[in-house]
Amino acid sequence: MKGAFRRPRGLLPRSVPARRVVAGFLVGAIVILLFVGLVAVLQAREAYAHLQAAIPKVSRLQEEAAAGDPGAAATARELCAHAGAAREAVHGPHWSVLGVLPILGDDVAAAQTVTEVIDDLAGGALVDLVDAVAAVDPANLAPVDGRIDVARIQAVAPHVVAAHDSLTSAQGRLADIDTVPLVGRLAARIEEFATQLNQLRALTATAARAVEVLPPMLGAEGERNYLLLAQNNAEPRATGGFAGSVLHIRAENGLIEVVEQRAAGSFARFAEPVLDLTPPELGLFGTLPARYFGNVTYTPDFPRSGELAAEMWRQDTGLVVDGVASVDPVALQYLLRATGPLTLPTGQQLTADNAARVLLNQVYLDIEDPQQQDAFFEVAAGAVFDKVLGGAAEPAATIAALDRSADEGRLMLWSAHAEEQERLVGTTLSGELRGHVDDSPVVSIYLNDNTPGKLGYYQRVTASVEVPTCHEDGSQELSVSVRISSRVPEPAEELSSHMTGGGQHAPVGVVRSTIYLYAPTGGTVTDVRVSDGDASVSPHVHDGLFVVAKQLELEPGESVTFEYDVTTGEGLGGEPLVRLTPGPTPDAFTASTSQCGS
Repeated sequence: MKGAFRRPRGLLPRSVPARRVVAGFLVGAIVILLFVGLVAVLQAREAYAHLQAAIPKVSRLQEEAAAGDPGAAATARELCAHAGAAREAVHGPHWSVLGVLPILGDDVAAAQTVTEVIDDLAGGALVDLVDAVAAVDPANLAPVDGRIDVARIQAVAPHVVAAHDSLTSAQGRLADIDTVPLVGRLAARIEEFATQLNQLRALTATAARAVEVLPPMLGAEGERNYLLLAQNNAEPRATGGFAGSVLHIRAENGLIEVVEQRAAGSFARFAEPVLDLTPPELGLFGTLPARYFGNVTYTPDFPRSGELAAEMWRQDTGLVVDGVASVDPVALQYLLRATGPLTLPTGQQLTADNAARVLLNQVYLDIEDPQQQDAFFEVAAGAVFDKVLGGAAEPAATIAALDRSADEGRLMLWSAHAEEQERLVGTTLSGELRGHVDDSPVVSIYLNDNTPGKLGYYQRVTASVEVPTCHEDGSQELSVSVRISSRVPEPAEELSSHMTGGGQHAPVGVVRSTIYLYAPTGGTVTDVRVSDGDASVSPHVHDGLFVVAKQLELEPGESVTFEYDVTTGEGLGGEPLVRLTPGPTPDAFTASTSQCGS
């Protein structure tokens, strides 16, 4: 009929129920979701495979970069490829939809974040790091005719610092991921990557400090003057040994030269301390560290030793130095692995196996005149120094020797420039008094010899730390055992008076020392037991750390064991660390630790 109503096209006939329409939409949506889910599952598997391949390469890249391995560039390219593929696999509109769904949302967000972090690092910071490491390869930075190429260090500094900043930012993004609700395999991979990233960041933190501090310290901005203390571990001091000799070193635009060498005995004893000492310093060490050059290492806080040595040098010579470094004969022995054997003008050969024994013991058996002994030390230290600076040392082996020496407290550095010293604090080079490192409590055990002899060469120290109790607040109760023994040969009277001290402060052959035990930050020593029955100790608080001191005497062949019950402060639930006076041989003074639950 004309004029009758006609149904417009596209509208459903009235006979089609609304519920069928809804059902149709639901079926379509489910099909689409299943398809999207299938695609997502396949892409997730692909992303996981690439993630699993990429994460170990971060650790490999770290090792290659630290070793200056040219293969680091290829590893970086492989890492970049895997990281990019993983990121692409878990991004797109469908992933945005899945990201808002219950249960799946956390996993999607975590997967996207970790792939973004790896991809950003692989295409940026890690490439910068590899390029920078290649530029500052030890072979390229080895001294040539006494000069180090500081311009090369300055050129790569911005790249190293940028890489460290990027790693710090990435570390923060990963720390924000809560792995508890995630799928087990994904959570494990993220935690593994976080561990690798933390290790790599530790490397870049050290590198960033080095590239910023080294050029000015090497005289890139003007002449620098330093003192190098040669510590004698045969006469133990807290940081190693008596500072028997000192080298005045000058650096200008990377050129390093020895200006002067002096024996500690050439300095007169100062009538009054050169710097004001705190009451704890006076109670623990007396005034000798601030009045007699050789005893500046009585304190276990090396920055304080540096300040005292610099002030004594200033008062004696009028020169204000820019810093103080320290090394011992065991460190020189490590360096000889890089330089090869060294024949001294005396005809004596120093090797990577005998240097510590020759310098800390044999010289006293062969030479009785103390002045000739001092001259021997000066010649030996100067000869090793000259060989390293002359470019005769193998670069990678030199770096390894210096790294080991720093780890063992045999190589330390203090800068008189506040901004440089701030960057040194917390490194293995700084040697400052510390009660913790991150969440690890530090137990410190030091020895000071109380005689002018050299019998410390025959001392042996074995220390151990066990953790019987851990508390929910992160504090721990520690059991510390320290065994000290004397291997002084008998009859001791046959040794030279310079070795035994001539009976001035102890009977001939007797080792007289003071042992100091510093509790960790916020902790204390609750009980002391000594195998000889005399457990009386002198308690102090030094730079905020609780410490007990005890004098001991050992006849040849005797030993004594100290047992300490120690507590830590809250939040220090990590594995305990031990800082121990470096001994006269690599294995003379040793320490071991356990951790809670082991």
